[in-house]
Amino acid sequence: MLGDASVPFRAQRTVTIDGRSYSGPLFHSPGHQRHEQDMFGMREVFLLDTRAVTGLLVLPAVHTYVEFPFPPLMAELDSPDLVRSPMGEETVANVRTTRYRVDHVASDGSRARGFLWVSRSGILMKLDIAVTRAHGGKPMAITMQLTHVETGPVDPSLFTLPDGFMRLPPGALEPLLGSGQ
Repeated sequence: MLGDASVPFRAQRTVTIDGRSYSGPLFHSPGHQRHEQDMFGMREVFLLDTRAVTGLLVLPAVHTYVEFPFPPLMAELDSPDLVRSPMGEETVANVRTTRYRVDHVASDGSRARGFLWVSRSGILMKLDIAVTRAHGGKPMAITMQLTHVETGPVDPSLFTLPDGFMRLPPGALEPLLGSGQ
């Protein structure tokens, strides 16, 4: 899976979606990622299992979590067409990368167009894409960049749900992400 690097690492990640930026640490071990960020004053932790193509949105302050399947575009990050069009090499945050042009239509009809920057060990260092949902509408502009990348062992407990957390129904996800308003 693109973004499932062959090496464990930690980094600082900044994602911008339609002009709103979210920053926080990212931890990666092959097959697993942990993304942390604050949204509306509440800490959110995303635990992603790239092999099972599922994730958990964990809200530590209220000891709850929501399980979710990856959206089709995210689930198809192993599609060979994503790295079919190399555009040359560039350095991103002091890491040598290959830049790729992307134009991918997912199984649900959603589409991603733009660019990805990937290191030799498979670290997705940067992306700059426009995503059009399956039902159409205005494309959503998404950028992401990693900084302060450090390779090396990552504590496996970072990728597990702590004991005593209550599961919320899947419908709780949109309001928790600020998209149900």
